[in-house]
Amino acid sequence: MELAWLEDFLALVATRNFSTAATARSISQPAFSRRIKSLEAWIGADLVDRSTYPVHLTEAGNLFLPRCQEQVREMYRLRTDCRNAAGANSQLVTFAALHTLSIYFFPPWIGSAPISALGMRSSMHATDFMECIEHLSSSRCDFAITYDHPDGPPVLKTGPFESLQIGADRLILVSGTDQSGRPLFDINQAGDNEIPFLAYSWNDGYLGKLISLIRSRWRRPLNLNTVYQSSLAESLKHMVVAGHGIAWLPQICVRKSIAERELVQIGGQQMSLAMEIRIFRRAGSMGRAGELLWRHLADHAERRPGRALPITR
Repeated sequence: MELAWLEDFLALVATRNFSTAATARSISQPAFSRRIKSLEAWIGADLVDRSTYPVHLTEAGNLFLPRCQEQVREMYRLRTDCRNAAGANSQLVTFAALHTLSIYFFPPWIGSAPISALGMRSSMHATDFMECIEHLSSSRCDFAITYDHPDGPPVLKTGPFESLQIGADRLILVSGTDQSGRPLFDINQAGDNEIPFLAYSWNDGYLGKLISLIRSRWRRPLNLNTVYQSSLAESLKHMVVAGHGIAWLPQICVRKSIAERELVQIGGQQMSLAMEIRIFRRAGSMGRAGELLWRHLADHAERRPGRALPITR
């Protein structure tokens, strides 16, 4: 039996979908399915009911889940204790965050007083939403920092996590500008003409789902023609600045470009959406430095515990 199998199982529990869990674990779906089968063979019982969608756990799976979670936590806790005993990484706090937040939010946040006064060393793994979930689920990071919205994917809300709000942002629709600072594309005056659209890649389901929600509010169907896709907001931003189309982008990453009149917000507030920036951790105890940070944040933020994932046969 391998630790990776347990982490695979927890990823499947968090996502309730073999394909999504395989993507989060950065392996092919057939390989992921074989590893779940190998775990079931080692246990000697089916853990997953594959006849349902989304997948549910069998009675054996529900029995196995809390003990699996504890075993994974214990292994990483043991690793932390050994490193602390050896004097290595004793104050290292590990984070996973969305690319945009790792670039524009994390540096000023971690350097702000009194967080900077805690004397921590930190490491950052910048990635997409699903890999943030995978890292947190498998205890490969202490904290995950992501956007959060009630209509976004509920994975982090339904897993064994707790969270604190540490900031706010807004998803806004932007266009490049002409020499006079006017938008190159205007959805109010497009008529039947197609507007080139710069979209998030299929595997960035979080912001993509929120964009679908915003589009549903518009008074008429938007005639958008997807001409480019990327999982990175920064890549989409540069394409918008270059005049290749419009895109929904977090305000935090376009504020400077708007001030410099490289970009302009279009569509008004109806085409935007407020988002929270939240820090998530696994429920339970963690290392000394992580606990110190969490206690400080809890004193300054509204805490929202994660709910138990409803898994029934």
